[in-house]
Amino acid sequence: MSMNLRVSAFMAAALSLAFLAACSVSHNRSETGETVTIRTPAGGINVNDSVDPKAIGLAVYPGSRPHHDNDKDSGSVNMEMFGMKLVVASFESDDPPAKVADYYSKEVRKFGNVLQCKSEGVTFNPHSRNEWGCEHGETTDVAAAASGGGLELKAGDKGNMHIVAVKPHGGGTEYALVYVRTGKGESL
Repeated sequence: MSMNLRVSAFMAAALSLAFLAACSVSHNRSETGETVTIRTPAGGINVNDSVDPKAIGLAVYPGSRPHHDNDKDSGSVNMEMFGMKLVVASFESDDPPAKVADYYSKEVRKFGNVLQCKSEGVTFNPHSRNEWGCEHGETTDVAAAASGGGLELKAGDKGNMHIVAVKPHGGGTEYALVYVRTGKGESL
């Protein structure tokens, strides 16, 4: 092996060890939930299954309770990594979807113009830099969409998005409050 190749291999190994040594992982479990934090020289990831709805910027519909798909599901996530932030909280209410949708139609307006979309799940389809899209088409009848296949209410822009997804659940409503920030811009 040539001297230059040995020096290059040694430098690559030394840099790899330095990178790994600079990484840290922590896991905390408490009564309020679990938090996993990973820090690297290139950035970090923080995942927390206990969400304060204030982190989303939307109020919780009165009388709601957290929604869990199963016993191990917290129904929420608060995650930051490499300049992106995602906060999701799922709830359910005994009220009909139309009533919950009406409440959030007003609530989400504080973040800008609201796009009302027919839904089959939460999606984001930008058509241009700051434009939202509806995968299943827009709706003008919020009550019918919420009571049918579901409804998404979207406000903000591509870098700072607020979404409310509403769908029927048994005799009531399941809904998710979502906040997405991309880049290192201002939150909420």
